[in-house]
Amino acid sequence: MSVNGKANASTYSVEVRLKPDFTDAEGAAALALLSGAGLAAAKEVRASRLYQLRGSVNLGHVQQAARDLLCDPVTQEFRVLSSASAVLNGMSHWRVEVWLKPSVSDPVGDSVKDAMSDLGLPAPDSVRVGTAYLIGAKCGRTQLEKAVARALANPVIHRFTVSETHP
Repeated sequence: MSVNGKANASTYSVEVRLKPDFTDAEGAAALALLSGAGLAAAKEVRASRLYQLRGSVNLGHVQQAARDLLCDPVTQEFRVLSSASAVLNGMSHWRVEVWLKPSVSDPVGDSVKDAMSDLGLPAPDSVRVGTAYLIGAKCGRTQLEKAVARALANPVIHRFTVSETHP
């Protein structure tokens, strides 16, 4: 039993993204915002939605929710994320994750939580929703962090992470 009295509390992260053959309008908008924030090195951005589910749910519940609730199977694909270590690539591809701060309410996350219950799945204790950006740019971490703070995240309500990744 955990500290808060809940047994078997787990955390899962799901990423939902457009299939590669679909135009990513959100990614194109992010690219324009980054360019406007002075990151001319950015050449491509792909955006995806992130869901973090915490509570008494298992992998099967999470996969069913992703399939039946979070993902449009015609245009999107999903994956349950693992905590793999970063792949260094000479700073040509970056992954930026933007999340609401824990003190900020997440109405979309609350809706997902309720919808899981409506599907007959166990409702997680909490669901948080974020955005991931896969950015193709030969630049330094500090330069990218400054552009993200100006263009993709509001520091009053968001927290973000920047890591090197593979394309």
